[in-house]
Amino acid sequence: MARYPVPQFIEQEGKIIFFLTYRQFFVLVGGGAVCIVMYFILPVIVFLVVGAIVMGLAGIIAFAKINNSSVVTIFMHFIGFSMQSKTYAWKKQESLNPVKIQRTPEGGAMQPSRLQQVQKIVETKK
Repeated sequence: MARYPVPQFIEQEGKIIFFLTYRQFFVLVGGGAVCIVMYFILPVIVFLVVGAIVMGLAGIIAFAKINNSSVVTIFMHFIGFSMQSKTYAWKKQESLNPVKIQRTPEGGAMQPSRLQQVQKIVETKK
C-alpha cells in the first residue's frame, strides 16, 4: 500500500567504526586529543595518572547508560534540577492550637486519653 519504505529503528544511532556510534567515536577522539596535549605538557608520571582519569571519564561518557539515558543527559538534568526554583506542594504551618503536654499527677497513674476512652467505648459497645 505504501510506495516508500518507512524506517523502523529511527531512535538507534548509526554505527561508523565497528560498534562505535558517531557520538562515542568523537568523545573517545576528544579524550585522546586531551591526552596527547597533556603528554607534551606534563611529566610522565603525572601524565599517566591524569591520562588514565581522562580516558576513564571519556569511556564512561561514551559507553555508560543509566536507565537508557547517557551520563551527559543525566548530568545536565541534575544541573537543571539543582539550579531551578523548587515548588513545594506541602509546607508545614504553625497550628492555631499547639499541642499541650500533659503531666502525670504526682499521686498515681496517668489519666486515659480521649482516644483510649473512645476505644474502650467502641470495644465494649457502651
